[in-house]
Amino acid sequence: MNEFELVDELSRRTSLPETTTTAVLKAMRELLSEGAMNERTLLTTTPELASNPEDPRLVDQLIARAKKHPLGIEFLVSGFLASVAIGLGAHAFTVEAARRRLKREQEAKDGDAQ
Repeated sequence: MNEFELVDELSRRTSLPETTTTAVLKAMRELLSEGAMNERTLLTTTPELASNPEDPRLVDQLIARAKKHPLGIEFLVSGFLASVAIGLGAHAFTVEAARRRLKREQEAKDGDAQ
């Protein structure tokens, strides 16, 4: 698989734009070349999967990652569930928990504004 095919396939699987996928692939290459990660890192299950995916700390971390993500918090709130989970490196249940929290916070803000 060449780079074009890889970017195309990753974009298809994540429903992310090719420009975003290309940027992620570039960042991963940099991490590999710097020795910050290796292929074993990519194939190892994340610790998050071993714990409660709705743990408030995991939700906090996910929201923080979303705020730094090129697509922003809106991607977390309204993106396709699987794409958000893959794109932000989270369990789908953690994404759902974050969405519920953000909705509650928005409703509280809206209630205070009235």
